Parts: sequence; structure tokens; C-alpha cells
Amino acid sequence: MLRRDFLRLGAAAAAVSTNKPYLSAAQTFLDTMADKGTDRYGRRNAPLFCLSLDPETYAPPRPPAKIDRDYARSFELLYRDFGYYWKSHLHSSDLIYDMGTIRALYALSGATGQAKYTRAADACLKFFLDNLVSEQTGHFGWGEHLFYNVFLDYLIGGAFTVRASRNFLYGHELERWTTIYDIFWNKDPEKTLGEIEAIYEYKVLDPDTFLHNRHSDYYSGRRTGDVLTFSKHSGLFAHAFAFLHSKTNDAKHLTWARKSADLFWRSRNPVTGLIKNDFQRKDIAAEVPGMAQLALFLMRAYQWHPEAAFLDQALAYIKAYWKNFHAGGGRFREALNVDGTDQKPGAFAEYWEGPIRHAKAAALVYSLTKDPVALELADTVITRIGPETTFQTIIQRSLISDEIEARSCALSTAIDLYETTGEAKYLAKAEALATDAIARFLYRGLFVSNMQMRPEGDKSLRVRLYDGRSGAGWLALNLIRLQRHTDATGAGKFRKLDKLDRIYD
Repeated sequence: MLRRDFLRLGAAAAAVSTNKPYLSAAQTFLDTMADKGTDRYGRRNAPLFCLSLDPETYAPPRPPAKIDRDYARSFELLYRDFGYYWKSHLHSSDLIYDMGTIRALYALSGATGQAKYTRAADACLKFFLDNLVSEQTGHFGWGEHLFYNVFLDYLIGGAFTVRASRNFLYGHELERWTTIYDIFWNKDPEKTLGEIEAIYEYKVLDPDTFLHNRHSDYYSGRRTGDVLTFSKHSGLFAHAFAFLHSKTNDAKHLTWARKSADLFWRSRNPVTGLIKNDFQRKDIAAEVPGMAQLALFLMRAYQWHPEAAFLDQALAYIKAYWKNFHAGGGRFREALNVDGTDQKPGAFAEYWEGPIRHAKAAALVYSLTKDPVALELADTVITRIGPETTFQTIIQRSLISDEIEARSCALSTAIDLYETTGEAKYLAKAEALATDAIARFLYRGLFVSNMQMRPEGDKSLRVRLYDGRSGAGWLALNLIRLQRHTDATGAGKFRKLDKLDRIYD
């Protein structure tokens, strides 16, 4: 399916209410997920949400003709290096990609008064906590390398090859949104504590420097050999530990949070303030989306425990991006070294991911600090983005278009800016982006993206697909938020917030 054909999906989008169009679209999606999108396969049905669904059948794409040993081996022996790693998620569930959906379900119950959505979220979380928490390590059964196969009724991992040696990995890993540990804590504090403390136990390589590996084995805790200490994960870990400290008041958890936050802070370039993506690789490129995510996660940590250093560091990263990457006129340089030298003189960045992720973080920075540079960055980016903006991007390995996440992140930023400034232009921008996203992506009750069918060769061969990796749940949550503010504004009841909420990622 050609890209231009996919973008015409709006003509086939499910009808939504003209009275409350944003809430209606979110409710349509969440009704579909709750009623048709859970695991109804294999020998054991589970209230987990399928990670991928064919919108024509509401079932995982290309279901097996027979569930037997050959099928199990075909899914367990998929090799990332040959380009087929993405297939392992098509018949699976993975809660880390449904965190936005969980938040949206609770928000929808609040908006409509219907307990159905809370029940769906509660059932999903209960099954997960009862069945997919490692008894050996405490790790949750989620991440880029762990999947609950809905036909086999058990966890499968990611298989790959390194130097002709076949490997099989049950790798626990956090993903690119602030982890919903607050919701888990309300369900089971003991298991949530175990999951977070397992980060320190099994991922932190050095308790002094806090160098870490993002992967650790779900069953044994063993770290993989491909040690890479990423900026994104240092922020996620800082948030996890700061959250835990807010619940336990245990000094060690705050110490861990501080050390995780300080890891990249100590290594930033003293002149530019820019950081690398990781410590192990030899390249000297400045990190762009990872620095934005690090800033966001540090502020989320600050919201749980108001450690001044978390906020100071986040603000400094935002200012470093603005100072070094902004080229005027709303354009941002594509690639710099950490010393600020331009790797690609005259080349400007696509808006996804760097500028939009930094704008999202900058909106929260402004909410917490009222620093004008943060507002200028966020305003510059969100002013330039419109329904006509294109995002020609693919989520690596899964081969799913991440246009949904790009547009949802921009929508969230516009809503954030409206909440924190009260300026009508941001509400108007959010409404334009939301209306366009509904027209583009809502099809037969699902927010569908497109998938490349071949890792190599003809990139135009694509298929429509719902995929949780595209961030569809976060789009639903942002639509619910927008409807609330649109209604309040129309009734003359909207009041801007002193500080943004902590959960809207």
C-alpha cells in the first residue's frame, strides 16, 4: 500500500460525534480495544491487549493455521539481523506499549462515568501482575524483547544473531514513555518495589559511576554482553528511583536517583552542554531525542521528589538544544558533534523526533520554572507544525510508521502549552492537529498505522495495521484531555494550571 493511499484513510474513518468529536474518537478506539482487542486465542484467554490487530478482522494479523511446535519455533527463532525481528510482536501482547491505553481507559471512565473502562484496565493489570512478574528477579514481563504470545499463552523473547552465533533473549527493558509505576503501586506496592529495585540489582554495572545496561534477563537477571549506557534509560531510572523514594522514604532510593541523573550530567561538554547518546560507542555525535527524553524524565522525577538538581539539569539540556541546534526561522540543525561543530552543514532536521520531543520537554520545563527560553523553544516548534506536516519515519525493527506518535506528541505539547499559558492559539492548534489525526488514523474503530511488509527492497508495499508500538493509546489520552479543555473553554470555565500534571506523556 502506497503512502499516499494510506493517508487517504480519513475517508473511511469511523464516524465520530460532532458534539464531542475528540472524546468520541477516543471512546470509539477504547471500546474497540476493550470489546475486540484482547487476547481471545490459544487455550487461555487473557484480558491483555493485543499488540497488533488487523482492522478488518480485529485479530492478530496472519494468525497461525495450527498452533503447534512448528509455529512456536517459527516465532521463537526469528533473527533481528536478517530483518524479521519485528514479526515476533505481531501475535503478542506487551504492556509497556499499552501504558497510554491504560491511562486513557481510566481517564475515559472519569470523563464518562462509565466503569467499563476502569474494569478493562484493572483486569489487564491484574492478569499482568499475577502472571507476568518474574519470581526470580522481580522484573515485569515487558519491554522491546519480551512478549506474551496470545496463541502460545506464554512469554517469548527476541532472537537474534551475533557473528553467526544464535542467541535468544528474554530481555527486560524500559521503553520511551514515563513508566506507569504510580498505577502499579496502587495495585501492588510489593511487586512494584521489586520491579524498580531490580533495575538497580540487575542493570547497574557500577554502584559508584552508575554505568548501566538497559537489558537484563527476565528470569536470571543476567546482563547481556551488548552493554550500552543510554541517556534515555538514565532518565527512566532516575524517575523510577525518585518515585520509589516518594513512597518508601528510603534514602538509598534517592541516592540511586541522584546518581542516575548525574551520570550524563558529569559527562556533558563544558562549553555546549551537549551530551552523547551513550558511553561505550566511539562516535562524538550529540544526542537529540535521547537528551529530550532525559530532560522529560528528570522533570518527572522532580515531580515525585522536588530535588532541585533534577530540574536544573533538565532546564540546562533544553537550553543547550536551543542554543546549539536552533538555526533560526523554526529550523533546527540536523547533526552536531558534542563540541557544537556541524556534521552536516546546511542540513536541517526533520521535526520528528528531535524538535518535537524537545518541545514536549520544554513545555513541562516552562510549567515548572517559567523560564522564557523553554517557552520560546516549545512555541517555535508547535507554531511551525500543522496538519500538513509530514513525518516520513518508521519505528526501527517493527517497521511500523510512527506518524501516530509524532502527531500525538505534537498534540500533547499544544495541550500542555494551553494548560500552562491559557493562550487560545495553542487550543486552536491542538484542535486542528486532533481533527487531522482522527481523519488520518481512525479506521474501523482503531488508530491504524502502516507496516512495511519487507525489511529490504520495495518500501511501498505496506499494510494497514493497528500496532501498540505506534503510541495509539497516548493519542486517545490526548484526545480526552483536549475535549475536557474544549468543553471548559466553551463554557467559560477553563483555568490555566500553575503546574502541569505528571502523567501526560
